[in-house]
Amino acid sequence: MSEESFDVIIVGAGVLGVATAYYIQKNSPDKHILLVEKALAPGQGNTAMSAAAVRNMFASSTNQILTDTSMKYFEYVQSELGHDLLFEKTGYLWLLSESQFKHESVQVWMERMKKSGIHYKVYSKKELKKLIPGLNVDFTGDEEAQLMNLQQVDYGLFGGDCGVLDPTRLVEHYFEEFKKITHVKPRFGVYVQRLLLEADPKLDLPGEPYVWQNKKITGIITDKGTFRAKTVVLATGAWANELLDPVGIDSMTKAKKRQLFVIHAEDSPKLKALLNTKGFNEIGCIPFTIVPSTGVYFRPQLQEHGFWIGCGDKLGREYKYFQTDEMMVPESAYYENSVYPVLSKYFPAFEGARPVNSWAGGYSYSPDKIPFVYTECGVLVINGASGSGIMKSDALARIADALYRGLPEAELYGGKKVPSNMLSVKDRKVEIESVII
Repeated sequence: MSEESFDVIIVGAGVLGVATAYYIQKNSPDKHILLVEKALAPGQGNTAMSAAAVRNMFASSTNQILTDTSMKYFEYVQSELGHDLLFEKTGYLWLLSESQFKHESVQVWMERMKKSGIHYKVYSKKELKKLIPGLNVDFTGDEEAQLMNLQQVDYGLFGGDCGVLDPTRLVEHYFEEFKKITHVKPRFGVYVQRLLLEADPKLDLPGEPYVWQNKKITGIITDKGTFRAKTVVLATGAWANELLDPVGIDSMTKAKKRQLFVIHAEDSPKLKALLNTKGFNEIGCIPFTIVPSTGVYFRPQLQEHGFWIGCGDKLGREYKYFQTDEMMVPESAYYENSVYPVLSKYFPAFEGARPVNSWAGGYSYSPDKIPFVYTECGVLVINGASGSGIMKSDALARIADALYRGLPEAELYGGKKVPSNMLSVKDRKVEIESVII
């Protein structure tokens, strides 16, 4: 097969890969950068399968900086550059029980947001009942709800700067900007079989590299040939271990399956009323809402006149090695038996509602729920966004670019500077994140 050489190869054309390609090319205009993707178009993997919600309401200052600067950039793209991302500030609403709200972790979370200037508002049970049509806040006497371990609603924690967007349009923005300045046509439909690990320097000995030799990732082996580069950027998310494990690099991340189910509201007056809840935002719709129990959430989808429903289940949902796309298949029984019973208890408007569409993807989790951006043996890894890659994409791409260029600091949107190695493995400078859905 053919063999080609480049300065940089970026594997993965999701939002992280495409944004990184753009910033590296923008700041290193003389470099030849090859973007490769196994799908036939950018943003068709886990980026497209996400809930595509964005928030700056995190407990760690690291995630606050990553998301807040990225979201401000999205606003700039939409309002100043005129690229409509369908970025809508619906807000985020956590429904919490008395014990949850007064728990030390939530109090610390609110204090850290206040210190960082992240705006939030606390709603009482009475206010929530008045605002949200049909919200069930109390399960006293409901044996079924008690059997399901459902907690009542006593408070709502709301962030008005948060919202939702269209992930495809965000990818299009970065990809179009990248295409304007790149010297190399991106390659789609290319399956990367493995990373190319070679001795450094090569001695052309049979069977090298040996244990006593220095080693470096010098390219990728694909079904379309071998591509070599001085730097390989790996932005493959849940599939990272498939490429890193065989060469002995620990990605420090593991992936879980996440699923989304689409419910339309057009034929249900109750769901219409819920979708068009007034009082939380200027749009006049229900916020992205998380119920107090089991990790069930929904986001409004105004273009489809409905909701996207998901669940951030933890214990009981196995970590998966995403070697094939079989994991991308949603499970109808999961909605019927796990999600629906909880959702319909808190919001009776969903009673009898069944999905008209569904999909599944992979979330790549790090131990501290903070992303990784690091270099090792010639490969630059961007991974472990824990389902929040879209909302951190601009900041992570800028950090990856700074790391590639050997800069001590990365300048994020708005002028905020952070150490370029802050998300590395060896020189990590982060806190543990506690607010993961």
